Amino acid sequence: MQAAKPRVKTARDRLLSQFYIAFALMSIIPLLICCYLITVKFFTLSILEGLNGFYFLLAVAFSILGLVIGQLLLRNVVQQLVQANVKLEQFHQMQDAFVHNVTHELRSPLTIIKGALDNLADGLHGTLTADQLEPLMMSQRETARLKRIVGDLLDVSSVEAGKLRLVHAPVALQDCLQGVAKSCEGLAKERGLSVTTELPPAPVTIMGDRDRLNQVFINLVVNAIKFTERGGIHIRLTDHGDAAQIDIADTGRGIPSEDLERIFDKFERVGPTHQDGSGLGLPIARGIVELHHGRIWAESRVGQGSRFVVRLPHGP
Repeated sequence: MQAAKPRVKTARDRLLSQFYIAFALMSIIPLLICCYLITVKFFTLSILEGLNGFYFLLAVAFSILGLVIGQLLLRNVVQQLVQANVKLEQFHQMQDAFVHNVTHELRSPLTIIKGALDNLADGLHGTLTADQLEPLMMSQRETARLKRIVGDLLDVSSVEAGKLRLVHAPVALQDCLQGVAKSCEGLAKERGLSVTTELPPAPVTIMGDRDRLNQVFINLVVNAIKFTERGGIHIRLTDHGDAAQIDIADTGRGIPSEDLERIFDKFERVGPTHQDGSGLGLPIARGIVELHHGRIWAESRVGQGSRFVVRLPHGP
């Protein structure tokens, strides 16, 4: 283990040290002298009364001096904290830029690998036996999973850096949510679950990026499917005049109240740790919703399922 380097005292540090020593001596020496003189009965009653007033004024003066020194020290500590915070912010920016660049560089080769595996599975390079197809299909699944994780990392870094761009256009929410339900139906059936919708007859249209909103809704429904053992997921759309509200409710195990806000933080997971995923879906969803000037939150009670609510204004 490398020994810590000794801290080199600056001129300012030396002056402060000398001042503290002088201050301590100024405080203690007169008190010691008075204690000695009192023990040898040097003071008369009138002298003691005069000294009492003198020491009261001296105590006030030292109190004021102590407050001034405290303020100076506090200002110095605050300046150090501000400087440390600036350095920490710079480090986070460098870290985010590094993640963004690395994930961007990984996306292209992963796309090429996935394409090559798909070509092999489709028999473009010859017919494969069952023994050959099994590891190939496993490679396809893992490549697709890695591609999703890289995509999530790229999205979350883009959201945090303010680089995620939306393409605003009219979005018919009934049509959008019906498509989401249909896309997730197969996964739900594999787990013995249902996906139902409750949509108003009158069209509900907002200005937004349909692809990104699809990403949000699919993520919420897939999450609900993952954490629901029986029952189903219900998607409900309501129009509140100034905004549209989408509720995605499940009959799962529920989320503890203390975790409801934490689930929107990066890499946070609530529930079984074996569940597949990057832990970035909900932070990305929140970022996309907020870019639409909307809100997203969760409501839940343990054992009674969860409800994720997305409220989006009609205008951009």
